[in-house]
Amino acid sequence: MAKPALEPERSDLLRPFQLERSRLRGRFVRLGRTLDRVLEAHAYPEPVSRLLGELLVLAGGLAGGLKFDGMFSLQVRSDGPVGFMVADCTNHGRMRGYASFDAAAIAPGRAERELLGRGLVALTVDQTKIGGELQQGIVSLDGRTLTEAMLGYFHKSEQIRTGIKLAVTRDAHSGAWRGGAIILQALPPAGGAEEEEAARENWQEAMLLLETATERELTGPELDPDSVLYRLFHETGVRVYTALPLEAGCSCDEGRVRAMLARFPASTLAEMRLPDGRIEVTCQFCNRVYDFDEQAVARLLAARGH
Repeated sequence: MAKPALEPERSDLLRPFQLERSRLRGRFVRLGRTLDRVLEAHAYPEPVSRLLGELLVLAGGLAGGLKFDGMFSLQVRSDGPVGFMVADCTNHGRMRGYASFDAAAIAPGRAERELLGRGLVALTVDQTKIGGELQQGIVSLDGRTLTEAMLGYFHKSEQIRTGIKLAVTRDAHSGAWRGGAIILQALPPAGGAEEEEAARENWQEAMLLLETATERELTGPELDPDSVLYRLFHETGVRVYTALPLEAGCSCDEGRVRAMLARFPASTLAEMRLPDGRIEVTCQFCNRVYDFDEQAVARLLAARGH
């Protein structure tokens, strides 16, 4: 009997796992409602939504391989039509993202490399809110896809064997977005030449198996991640660990926006005022609009001593 589809609140998750025999560890990230909520908040052109969807899936999967308390971010800056993108994931699994692009240069069917062009991807772990450090790594796009750039980063900067199989799709009937990825990484060999050779063979076998994962298996919702992992890796033995639920969430609120405005010079606040005296601020991540009426703006100006 086929397993029932995952409940909506369980369809967005990060499942860590380990292949018992081969010393390979991995994460299966699955985004359904989370991805759809982030993308539909902006109504981007489909090529931009698909690209940002890939970045969100990567952010969720890569954050799962880190121990941190704060925010993990992937930021893309390029000279292509999609000039800027960012995807964030907190250690509690709250995700957000947005993109900035040249609408006139976006056309259906353009390859990902053409949309991005040349530029940089920054990987950032921000723990400053708890008194920690901000750590950052940089990798060049060089005309590569996002997945290729991440593979290059782990190969060159971290020297960790890494494999990624990723998919983002949109339902033809409902229009809902779904995404998923399996990320595999090799632990350092435990011994000498024989162990090195065994590790190499295990890695090659795992990559062949990973390549057989289909778009339907990665994105669901008919197949749960554990069933997919069992189908792929049961012969090597796969152990799964507690899943982290993922959800769309933005850190903006009226208090934060008011505090931001209060830091602006009075002249800047005056320039931001609409003809009726109000100031409107739109969150780039969730597209929520914060409206400060004329009295609220007057109080902000008074606080600046004007």
